[in-house]
Amino acid sequence: MSDQIPYSPPPPAEAPAAAALTTLQKADLLRGVGVFSEIRVEELYRLASIAKVVGFPADVVLFRQNDSAVAFYIVVRGEVGLTRQGSDDREVVGPEQAVGLHSVLTQEPCAARATALEDTVAIAVGAEDFYNLLSNNTEIVASIFKCMIRKLELGTKS
Repeated sequence: MSDQIPYSPPPPAEAPAAAALTTLQKADLLRGVGVFSEIRVEELYRLASIAKVVGFPADVVLFRQNDSAVAFYIVVRGEVGLTRQGSDDREVVGPEQAVGLHSVLTQEPCAARATALEDTVAIAVGAEDFYNLLSNNTEIVASIFKCMIRKLELGTKS
């Protein structure tokens, strides 16, 4: 039996009232993320309707490396640092960029630790909500596949 206590990140705080976003604004942020860029407006709006605006104070860990992905985030304001065990490198993710999306899409453990570098506002899409939406919207799935295939054809990382 392990002596380690499982890590459970603090729940994200409700974002400040000034950070309230309409579903249309959330859809616009989602469209800026490559895999969602091919989704029709109606489906994008459905995806945006399950996204929640959340806030993370500086130094809060969103998820740890090897955690199961429970959500992905699109940064609205602030920055999130991604670090990997055994590496001194840190990737910084800023506004209109996704964090945790790869792990949600592949259902694999998170490849890095994600920490808010400053007070950060993001939209969060829960993995379970996301997969429930996909199971009833094959057009979204087809659009994601189309984008991924194009990236593969271009020889870029997905």
